[in-house]
Amino acid sequence: AFRALLEYVFDLEEFTRRRRGRPRSIGPDGYLGLLLFYLGSTMNYKHLCLIFGLTPSVCGRAINFMLRRTVRLLKGNPFAKVKFPSDAKMREFADMVQAREPLVDDIIGFMDGVSMPAQCTSERVEQNAFYCGYDCDTMVNNVFAYGRDGKVFFAAVNFPGSWADGSLTARFLHQMKKRIGNYKICVDQGFPRSGDAYGTFVGPVTRRAARRLHRDIRNYLLRISNVHTSLRQASEWGMHGLQGTFPRCKKRLPSDDKMRRLVLDAIFLVHNFWTNYVG
Repeated sequence: AFRALLEYVFDLEEFTRRRRGRPRSIGPDGYLGLLLFYLGSTMNYKHLCLIFGLTPSVCGRAINFMLRRTVRLLKGNPFAKVKFPSDAKMREFADMVQAREPLVDDIIGFMDGVSMPAQCTSERVEQNAFYCGYDCDTMVNNVFAYGRDGKVFFAAVNFPGSWADGSLTARFLHQMKKRIGNYKICVDQGFPRSGDAYGTFVGPVTRRAARRLHRDIRNYLLRISNVHTSLRQASEWGMHGLQGTFPRCKKRLPSDDKMRRLVLDAIFLVHNFWTNYVG
């Protein structure tokens, strides 16, 4: 996976060609290694400088260069890009889920939200929007949908931390309904499953709703709810794949909106690329 990513991101012959001025401090594999160390740890620049033998200014420029280059190129890579599955792919995902849970035949993915800490900003309006009262901190809210293959096929990232998953869903629900057709995505109780979201999102039944179910259908609906509870665990595995493999999520993300978006995009694009090769 490392070699494939290296060959895709760099034209090795052109990059190693002699050029005017001071030679580069590290080679193409060093640039990629520096990016993966940055995303795959919570290290500060000073620790990365010790590992790679760089000065802080060179280290910062190299990381910014790699973030921009990797995101720009991986967005068009068929193995890494975030793309909603085609009709044939959705049918394949639904069959794979049904092989695991025979009671459902139309679920193609699993969706969950995650809040990540961010640096404070001096802009009062922006700081107020990104402050989350639940976490008592400045947060960035994101929603990811995972397919049966473990790759992210839908991402809504870099939204204010004061927005809950339900209010964030209103931003992309109409787009998802156009693409998903008669299939469904399994979610938790933080997402809407009635109104416009009915028939698109499914999930566990709350205890309060379970008590109001008619006795003729109560047992069946509770069985389906238990299936959704089991399937929804897949989104937790997906989130652990992102946060466990790329601990930069747990470090405070930059306050600059564009830089923060670059870091988030790089994380889930590299995740998709890596998952395609490793599983």
